[in-house]
Amino acid sequence: MRRVLLSVGFIVFVSAVGSAQQFTYYFPQIAVGGGWSTTIFVSNATAGATGTATIIFTKSDGTPFKSNWLDEKGNDLTKGGNAIAVQLASGESRKFTSVGDASLTTGFATVFANSSAVLSNAMFTQFDGNGNVIAEAGVPMAIPLLKQAVFVDTTNGIRTGVAIANPNVVSLPVQFQLLNDTGQVIASTTVQFGASQQMAFFLDQLFPNVPAMVGRLQFSATNPMTSVALRFNPPGIPFTTLSPLALAN
Repeated sequence: MRRVLLSVGFIVFVSAVGSAQQFTYYFPQIAVGGGWSTTIFVSNATAGATGTATIIFTKSDGTPFKSNWLDEKGNDLTKGGNAIAVQLASGESRKFTSVGDASLTTGFATVFANSSAVLSNAMFTQFDGNGNVIAEAGVPMAIPLLKQAVFVDTTNGIRTGVAIANPNVVSLPVQFQLLNDTGQVIASTTVQFGASQQMAFFLDQLFPNVPAMVGRLQFSATNPMTSVALRFNPPGIPFTTLSPLALAN
């Protein structure tokens, strides 16, 4: 049966329109420290109704991601914890930024909203040793998918990175297939993701012997997972994010 590629943004839009109750979505990669910061924007697009959102941060190993997050006024909302709870009036928007000068720690975020109209975007920021911004990229919110893919381009020294989060309470074997530009599978492997765990890796770490190529990395599991890809230009900056694609049979 022919595979159809649907953009995740479209699927999120359809899910939002069709849901009037609690809406859960994810940011598959959160980076704090080591010259990296993550910012999350939340907005309530409801007409005349109050919106609420609770953001839970989880480290890559599945444990609580305890860190400090400041709002747009400089207030520390987490105070070393791993959750932000916010109430938004109709039309209100908020901004939350991670702070930390320790070594890099990564994980993912889960957002529980009381309405499909309480939506978010995130942003990765990379700093130099003097605290100056050297690269920045936006990250769309993601919903869990059983089958998905990210575009791959490793020509001219470009590196493709992928972050995948397993938001389930059970361990998942995730099957990976690397397809070249003609759609042929040139490499495959299976990686075990523990419950509530997240992994971030470069394509050349998953498949170290594959030559420079253009194509896609597709992956699937028995339970839904979330992902985002990053494309790094040599020597590692600047970078941009790539949204995953939903794979439907």
